[in-house]
Amino acid sequence: MAVSVSKTLLFTSGQIKFSELRSSFKEASSGPVSASELRRNTNTSNANPIVPDATENVAVSTGSNLKTSQFRNTIKYYDLNQSGTDLNLNIFAQTWNSNLSKNIIKRMNIDGVCGSNTTATAALILNAVVYNLQVIVNGFVYGAGGAAGTSTSGGNGGPAMSLISLGGLINVLTTGTAQVYGGGGGGAKGATGAPNPGNTCSYVDTYTTGTACNSCPGCNAGYAQNCYRIGGCGRKNRGRNNRSDCSATIYYTSAVLAVGGDGGDGGNGQGYNQSISSAQTGAGGAFSNCTPNTTVTQTQGNTGETGGNGGDWGSNGSPTSLATGGSAGASITGSNYTIDSNSITAVFRGPR
Repeated sequence: MAVSVSKTLLFTSGQIKFSELRSSFKEASSGPVSASELRRNTNTSNANPIVPDATENVAVSTGSNLKTSQFRNTIKYYDLNQSGTDLNLNIFAQTWNSNLSKNIIKRMNIDGVCGSNTTATAALILNAVVYNLQVIVNGFVYGAGGAAGTSTSGGNGGPAMSLISLGGLINVLTTGTAQVYGGGGGGAKGATGAPNPGNTCSYVDTYTTGTACNSCPGCNAGYAQNCYRIGGCGRKNRGRNNRSDCSATIYYTSAVLAVGGDGGDGGNGQGYNQSISSAQTGAGGAFSNCTPNTTVTQTQGNTGETGGNGGDWGSNGSPTSLATGGSAGASITGSNYTIDSNSITAVFRGPR
C-alpha cells in the first residue's frame, strides 16, 4: 500500500503580504483583494472557496478580526497520491486530517493499480460525508471477475469503483491512459444432454414340450423346433415317443434410458483476480445396458451442452439454455458522483 499526502504549506516563514495572499488563494497575479474575501469560508456548498475551510486553516478568522499572521502554514488544496498496487482501497480510511467533510478541494490521485479479489467489494471504495472531492484516475482500477457457472448461472462481475457521498458531489476525472474496468461476468453452466431410449436388447427363450407318440409336439409360433425320440410308445412299445425343445430370440427395449452427459462448466469472467477463460465442452452421454441379457443395438445419451464463455472486462458472461451468464461489473457504482465531461469515455468498461 502506497498512499502519500501531498499538500503545500503556505507562508511557513517571513512576512505575509496581501499581494501574496491574493496570489496563493485567489490565484490571481493582479487585481484587488479585500480582507472580506480572505476570511475562511466554511460553506460546504461552495465548490471553490477562496480561503477554504480545512484543519490546517482553523486559525484563519471567519469574521472581521482577520490578521495576516493567521495565514501561517495554511493550505489551498489537499492531495493524496496512490502508487504501486492496492487491494480494495478505502478512500475514507486514508490520512485526510479530518478534511473530507470540509470544503477544501481535495484530490485523490490514483497513479498506480487498485484491484479486487472479490466481487463483493470494489477495488476503490468510498462511503462517507465528503465535499469538494475529486477522484483523478491516471492509473488502473480493476474489479474482480465473476465465477464460472458450475451448477447454474455464472457469477456477476465486481465493480471497479464504489463511490457514495453523503455530502456533496464527487467529481471523477480520468486521463487517456487510465483504465476503470468492471469485472466480466462468469459464463453459465451448460444443460445436461437429453436422454435417449434404452438399448434394443434380446435374450433366448427356451422350453421343452411334453411327449407325443409317433409325432413331434409343436412349438409356439416363432420358436424353432428340435424334435427327438425319447423311447417307445403304443402297443408293445412299437411306436416312437417324441419330445421337442423349442427356442426363440426375444427382442425388447430396455426400460433404462441412456442418460445424457453433464453440461460443461462456464468460463471465468475477466478480472483483477483471474483471467478470462472459455467454457468447457459437455460430457458424452452414458450407454444403456441390457444386463444380464444381450445387447443388440446400443444407445447413448446426448452430449451435454457446452458452457457459456466468461465475459471480458465490463461484459456479461455468455448464457446457455440452462441459465444466464453473470452480469458485468460496473466501472463506477454508488451515488452522488459525476464523471467530468473532459474524461475519456473509452477509459470505462462496465455500467456507470
